[in-house]
Formats: sequence, structure tokens, C-alpha cells
Amino acid sequence: MIIDCAVYRDGTREDTGQHSDDLAAALAGLGEDDFLWVGMNNPTGDEMNRIGTVLGLHPLAIEDALEAHQRPKIERYKDHLIMSMRMVSYSDDDITTNEVNLFLGANYLLTVRHGGPSLVEGRRRAERRHDALSHGPTAALYSVVDTIVDRYEQVARELETDVEEIETSVFSAEPTSDSTRIYRLKREALEFRRAVVPLKEPVVRFSETAEPPEARPYFRDIADHLGRAAEAIDTIDHLLDNALTAHLAQLSVQQNSDMRKLAAGATIFAIPTAIAGIYGMNFEHMPELSWPVGYPLCLALMGSACVYTYRRFKKSGWL
Repeated sequence: MIIDCAVYRDGTREDTGQHSDDLAAALAGLGEDDFLWVGMNNPTGDEMNRIGTVLGLHPLAIEDALEAHQRPKIERYKDHLIMSMRMVSYSDDDITTNEVNLFLGANYLLTVRHGGPSLVEGRRRAERRHDALSHGPTAALYSVVDTIVDRYEQVARELETDVEEIETSVFSAEPTSDSTRIYRLKREALEFRRAVVPLKEPVVRFSETAEPPEARPYFRDIADHLGRAAEAIDTIDHLLDNALTAHLAQLSVQQNSDMRKLAAGATIFAIPTAIAGIYGMNFEHMPELSWPVGYPLCLALMGSACVYTYRRFKKSGWL
């Protein structure tokens, strides 16, 4: 469905009807620097075909807009281009991506969103800059793309905060179980990477050919922000790898420590067990059995041997 529709004349908004005839009339009445901006959310096939007919969109571009599983890209057609992006949201260690397709023509901009956060902030941001909007739909495209890319950097900062929490937990004195969360964050970072990295090169190329030329520095700025977001993702991924390695190493050290304690305890208990086993063999000719002090002497020997062994293990750090 159409969420918002307006004509912009010299950077000033003029609302228009949302019916096909209204859109066609609005396009026919545009001046040289005027443009039409249409925003849609989860359009049906009929709605998309109707808008595509009015704007003269290529059938393959309409098909891409309806299939919300496009790889981030910029694809040019004869008289318009389509930019496919993904909006990214992050909450409770979970990254959610929603596709946005932007159609840029000489006198129109069409945004097609498949769920996710609203793009109203991008429109409002553009409407506050009347001078920029007077340059045409490319300025509106910049505003929407810049709003989406700003969310990338925000999500990257939130991920970095969670990675710092994991590092603190991994290197804490208390035993922790962080492997599940680390693996989950690595999966989310991979999903984030799929939304950001494929878009870098197309935006760089677009920043070199965008019209009017005055818009090119703005898209170079977006490319720079995409680069920073991609670098942040790489950093996050490396930190998660290091945290997982450290966590597994600590688990191995803890297991070795536990095994040493078990081995030391078994050794201590083996001494009295061996002595008791010797005197439990029921031989008749064992002189110690007839000694008056034989029993307390045996107990003293057991106790002394155990205490000595315990102190030696304690001194060596096994206990």
C-alpha cells in the first residue's frame, strides 16, 4: 500500500492523491526541477504493477521489488535505476533485516519497503532541507539512504557494546558459559555483513556518476560511512573469534585444574587403601598383627603419609 505521496516543487511539499490517475496527473504537471516521491510498504503485485505502469518501470525492476530477497545492489535501466538495500534493527542479540528498494527516475523517487522501521525520518530529514530538495529526486534518495546507513553505524555500536560484555564475562574470575552467546552473535554479525558489505562498491560507483554532480560528495560520504560500518563488522567478528578462543582455552585450563585435583585426591586415598589392602590379606605369619601397638602404628602411618602427600600437592599447586 502507498504510505505517503507528494510532489516537491522548489523543495516544498505538495500532497497529491494516491490513485493511479492522480499520480499520472502529478507526473504530467511536474516542472523542470519538480519531482514525485512515493512511499510504499509491502505492496501487492497489482499495486506494484499499477505504480510501475505509471512510472514506466522495467518489468524486471518490478519483479525485484516484489521479491524481498534481493542482494544489496544498484542496477541501472534505460531511464531509471533501482537500489536494493536492507534496513537493520538490533535487539536482544538479534539482528533483523528488512529489504528496501529505491527507484530513482528523472522526476520521481519510489521507495518500496518490506516491513521494518518506517522511512518517515528520511523524508522528514529531506523536507527540512529545502535547498537540497530543489536539486531533484537524487537529494531525496540521498536522504533515505543516509538514514538507513546511519542505522548501520548505530547497530555496529550496539554490537560492540555486547562484545565488550562478553569479553568481561569471559575473563572474569567466575566460571562462565559464553560459547552459546558468542556463536549467536557471530551469526548475527554475518547477517549484518550481508546487508552492508555488498552495498559498498555499488555506492562508490554511483557516487562517481550521480546526477546532478553536486550530489556526488554526499554519496561519497555515504560510501565512507558504509566503509566504517564494514570495518566495525570485521572488528566485531575478530573480537568474537578471540573471545571464543579465550573461552575455550579457559575451559581447557579449568578442566586440567579439575583433573589435577581429582588425581591428587585419588593419590591421597590410594595410600591408606594400599596399606589396608596389605593387612587385609589374612596371612597367618604377619608379625605386626601380634604387636600391641600394631593397630595405632598402622593408623599413624596412614595419616602421616596422607598429610605428607597432601602438603606436597598443595605446595605444587595441584590442590
